[in-house]
Amino acid sequence: MGLKIYKRGKRIAVSRTTVPVDSDVAKEVSTMAKSQGFSVVKLASDSLKLAVELLRRGITPSKALEMFKLMEKVLVFDVVPVPLSYLELVAKKWKVCEDEEIEKFLRETGEKFGKVVASEFRSFSEFMAVVSQFFSMLPVARLSFSKSGNTWRIVFTTTGEMSVKCLGFFAEEAIKQFGCSVKTIYEGNTVTAEVTC
Repeated sequence: MGLKIYKRGKRIAVSRTTVPVDSDVAKEVSTMAKSQGFSVVKLASDSLKLAVELLRRGITPSKALEMFKLMEKVLVFDVVPVPLSYLELVAKKWKVCEDEEIEKFLRETGEKFGKVVASEFRSFSEFMAVVSQFFSMLPVARLSFSKSGNTWRIVFTTTGEMSVKCLGFFAEEAIKQFGCSVKTIYEGNTVTAEVTC
């Protein structure tokens, strides 16, 4: 059954469907729509379109929200995307990953990042579920995850052997903030972390 609406001289057909939602969600949608200058129908329709696009990509809306929250946490650290080949060039030219001051900085930053992220997720497994979903959307073939029992195996391949330790220092400290133990193995340009929680 459709409802016909006229807007600025144009006839628009709108299909009316009742979608049950929790009353507190309905109130919040109504309030948010008004504050943003949208109609409730427009906001609901746009939200459902977004949900459909996410589901087509294999991402539930709740996972998308968790990914967004993770990105908010990452951006607090003034992160900017740079090619890994640039990190390798810097590491090779100035041997920064061999510098004790750089290692200390990376470990301290990794610890701070880990604390922020650990406060958002209940467990390392929950965090990894979001991270793996996030990386599945990127054209990155250099990262893989697997889990056996209570141990995660995380493998990351960098563009070269010189920068591999820099990434490892940061990751080790971040992971420890979940109360997990980390065994890191460096082989050429590959970092393998065995994380037990």
